[in-house]
Amino acid sequence: MYKVIMAPTEGLDTERYAISVATHLAQRFDAELRLVRVEAAPIGLETLNPVAVAAAEEALRESRLARLRKLEALGAECRGLGEIRVITALEDGAAAPTLCDYASRFKVDLIVMSSHARGGISRFALGSVADYLIRRADVPVLIVKPGVTLSGGKPGETFNRIVVPLDGSSLAEQILPQVAALASRLNATVSLLHVLTPLTYSQKEIMQPGLPWWDTDIAIADEYLTRAASYLTEVGLAVSKDVVLSEHIPSAILDYASRSRADLIAIASSGAGGVGRFVFGSVADEVTRKSQTSLLVFHPKKTATRTTNTERLVAEPYAGV
Repeated sequence: MYKVIMAPTEGLDTERYAISVATHLAQRFDAELRLVRVEAAPIGLETLNPVAVAAAEEALRESRLARLRKLEALGAECRGLGEIRVITALEDGAAAPTLCDYASRFKVDLIVMSSHARGGISRFALGSVADYLIRRADVPVLIVKPGVTLSGGKPGETFNRIVVPLDGSSLAEQILPQVAALASRLNATVSLLHVLTPLTYSQKEIMQPGLPWWDTDIAIADEYLTRAASYLTEVGLAVSKDVVLSEHIPSAILDYASRSRADLIAIASSGAGGVGRFVFGSVADEVTRKSQTSLLVFHPKKTATRTTNTERLVAEPYAGV
């Protein structure tokens, strides 16, 4: 599935986990790895006198050469970790749109980026840039938390358990092929999660199983997850499924990931808004920004409407991909 993997870099030490993951995924998928660094164009040189302009341009050339050498050294280091093809590129322009354009031009299949250690995404590594790519790129973005390398195979160092929130929409299910590819190559287990929210005042007042409406809705949601799980079990993956009750979907997803000691949350996002309340827009955005677990976030090429109630989860055939 992944033939070209892109890893944006600023040359920071905090990126080493993401670079390591990108390198080892390139090995396991026999993919090409592209290390890309973006430089913003210098501004204000036209206001200087000719002598100052010449000095500034020389300083910029030296600075660019130093960054290029550092980038090439990183490429050599990645090549040393395995027999993979590594390409380095120093691009000019605004970081986010330049990276997005690069991914499109070179038919990138996966973008791997680093994030801040304490949850949430830092500025370039990678907040506004990651947000832009998640919303604009038509390929999944893997946001790697510190501690993950994929090289040791020890708990906490690889993606042993992947949690996939599903809301009943075909958009949400478009993450499943990405999950299947990763889980198969990494020998990971998959947990499918559906968050059941109260629809009536009575359900909000008494949010617990054992009542007729909850038992019915839980059974319907479980049947839906069983159908969704069939896509993954057919390719030989170990899959579990859970239905949880909550009024706040992002918190329920994050709490479940924490309790189950998940190594990766895989979630679809509509990108620039969407029409629903689960993987569409705000929920995926909140999960992405608050998660202390690595994330695979996918902006599908096509959108879909969310089912309006739990019963419709099984009223329509499972739209597996």
